[in-house]
Amino acid sequence: MRMMAKLLAGGALALVAAGAFAAEKPADMILLNGQVRTPGGWAEALAIRDGVIVAVGDAKAAEAWRGEGSKVVDLQGAAVLPGLHDMHVHVQSAGLEQYSCGFAYGAKPAAIAARVKECAAKAAPGAWIIGGNWVAAVFAKGQQNRAFLDKVAPNNPVFLSDESHHSGWANSKALELAGITRDTRDPEGGVIDRDAKGNPTGVLREAGTFAVQKVIPAPTEALNRKALALATRQMLSYGITSFTDAWLDPQNLRTLSDLSGEGIVKQRVRGCIFWAPDDKDSERLIAARAFYAKPRFKPDCVKFMLDGVPTESHTAAMLHPYQGIAADDPKAKGILMVPQPALDEAVARFDRMGLHMKFHAAGDGAVRAAIDAVEHARKVNGWGGSSHELAHDSFVDRADIPRARALNLTWEFSPYIWYPTPIADVDVRKAVGDERMKRFTPIADAMATGANIIAGSDWSVVPSVNPWLAIETMVTRQSPGGSANSVGPDEKVTLDQALRMFTENAAAAMGDRDLVGSIEPGMHADIVVTEKNPFKVPVTEIHDTKVRMTFIDGELVYDAANPPPLTAE
Repeated sequence: MRMMAKLLAGGALALVAAGAFAAEKPADMILLNGQVRTPGGWAEALAIRDGVIVAVGDAKAAEAWRGEGSKVVDLQGAAVLPGLHDMHVHVQSAGLEQYSCGFAYGAKPAAIAARVKECAAKAAPGAWIIGGNWVAAVFAKGQQNRAFLDKVAPNNPVFLSDESHHSGWANSKALELAGITRDTRDPEGGVIDRDAKGNPTGVLREAGTFAVQKVIPAPTEALNRKALALATRQMLSYGITSFTDAWLDPQNLRTLSDLSGEGIVKQRVRGCIFWAPDDKDSERLIAARAFYAKPRFKPDCVKFMLDGVPTESHTAAMLHPYQGIAADDPKAKGILMVPQPALDEAVARFDRMGLHMKFHAAGDGAVRAAIDAVEHARKVNGWGGSSHELAHDSFVDRADIPRARALNLTWEFSPYIWYPTPIADVDVRKAVGDERMKRFTPIADAMATGANIIAGSDWSVVPSVNPWLAIETMVTRQSPGGSANSVGPDEKVTLDQALRMFTENAAAAMGDRDLVGSIEPGMHADIVVTEKNPFKVPVTEIHDTKVRMTFIDGELVYDAANPPPLTAE
């Protein structure tokens, strides 16, 4: 009883002290008359002090924190949601592409020719023309070759990425500078497309693109900074307060670290350093990761590229042959880029070091390889490792779905390809057939196991980073705004589940769930204010959600009433 009395007295004292402290230091900002989404339902107001949420509830609860210096914002019915997380972006390239020779996704051959010709007219002789993103399905058989590009850019090397960024298209000058001839062998993990005479066509797959990419001059640091700042501002305009950069190398790691440290990049960021077998540069970069860390940037993640994509390139690693390809064809099941023994060793080593891992695994063969490697790491190291991420997961064998939950793995699915688009409903469907498309991007199957499920846009592989588009199409599996056809309709999720993937689930995967992911007292004020409540509009209108304000740690980092530059200058 005496001990209980002491505890009760201590509790009362704590409450008094808290009240006194609140009176001494009121809220910096109070948001009133809103629709605030909390774990327990909808509230109408909240108060923020020193970047932390101190009150959520009705107007009276928030007003109790008002002081002489408190800024009070009348939301006039706007919705307030937790800040969104994009768990898979390539932010540097997303910015750089906006300064390159780009054209619309699905552009017809004539439009591509006209655009490249326009870029060549503005370029100095010998200067590289870089851009994209082409879709193979628009070309007639044999039309897409180096001669096509030679005709419109005879004096410049040209390299254009496809819609997946796993294939490239080069003209003769680019091939010459890269040293690619008819005698060049396909590199390990890559393909050089050839014509009937054995000559390179100019189309390169996966590691086949590396020889060209190595001779393309690197962007200036000034352009890198400008591009990165633009891309992250654009993300803030959609309410994205945290993201994972899924591919860091020595160049973009330094730029991202610098801009985060300078406060130009506002978001909380996780960086994944690319690793490949026998790549000494990546090993050195991983060893030096601590020197790049900043208060809101942690380069504690390693990226494994296990396969390609299940399009006409046939480079995703599959358990069964692609549609229409003989089982004895060496490329019938795609390409597994990291041999299993090397993958097992590396995953166990990095897991022991406490590093997080993200596996690019589009085909069911690559997904299985990643799960097998993590299973090996758990056996070797025990269960103290991170909840590593299986990224993309376009196809997953049914037997592997429950294994991820059992091994404490996170599923990271990719928006923009789980609804009808040229890449999903044309290229991928043609490559794998209708039957396998029924379980394309199996979100619902994975969610039923209780595993953590998150989403990553894969921008700039996709044309937009808009998370509201992704949220809508996860619920409908139709084109934005609705459509008669759909992709994998049995894998739909609810709107509540979709939003959780972008908030609570993602914050947990980032290791920041104690800080962000929900709106409640004690959490940091990473929040987004939208003009309309996405839970109170027709689901086919969610993609058009407009963000009014974005806050990180209570700081207004995007204001639609006074927006920063959001286009390439």
